[in-house]
Amino acid sequence: MSLQVKDIKKSFGKGQSETPVLKGINFEVNEGEFVILNGASGSGKTTLLTILGGLLSQNSGDILYNGKPLYDSEQKASELRLNEIGFIFQSSHLVPYLKVRAQLTTIGREAGLSKKEANERAEKLLEQIGLAHRLNVFPHMLSGGEKQRVAIMRALMNQPKIILADEPTASLDAERATEVIEMIKQQIQSKQMIGIMITHDKRLFEYADRVIELDNGVIVND
Repeated sequence: MSLQVKDIKKSFGKGQSETPVLKGINFEVNEGEFVILNGASGSGKTTLLTILGGLLSQNSGDILYNGKPLYDSEQKASELRLNEIGFIFQSSHLVPYLKVRAQLTTIGREAGLSKKEANERAEKLLEQIGLAHRLNVFPHMLSGGEKQRVAIMRALMNQPKIILADEPTASLDAERATEVIEMIKQQIQSKQMIGIMITHDKRLFEYADRVIELDNGVIVND
């Protein structure tokens, strides 16, 4: 299983105001591999990750998953986002009226788990991240770090094949950030997922199999 990015180009605006953001991106990530995207602000990292997740379309180029186009219709893109792809954003984006357990079980039920299976998986994931005691509280009762840990476990709830993370540890202290990245990497390796993460925290680079550096819309180091 592999994810191939072939000559991805993306511009915003038209005519004289057109701004190229990605200028031909090429790389491949294999199953069980954890890759970090790094680069200065404006280098195109988040745009690339958003395209990989099917939330934004490229102007040209292809994304192949096991040799086939990853997104060839909006319906397929929606199904993939639910069943195959786990997103972790910089902001937790928790649903304010759902308790912590329900943040996860809702995803599990939508992905086809029974109520019992969803509850058991949610409790196991939250225990792993040190939040078993927060199962029945609402997001406003959590610290920023706790919210982000819930969001990370929510992304793993549907047992995705691809994990995409945009600065997932930005709101965590150094110790907790390390714990979270170790756990994400362990999940990627044990479940043979494909993991791609944006981070500026060079202390976390050692946990990656590769670091891909972008500058001004091109890869300058891999």
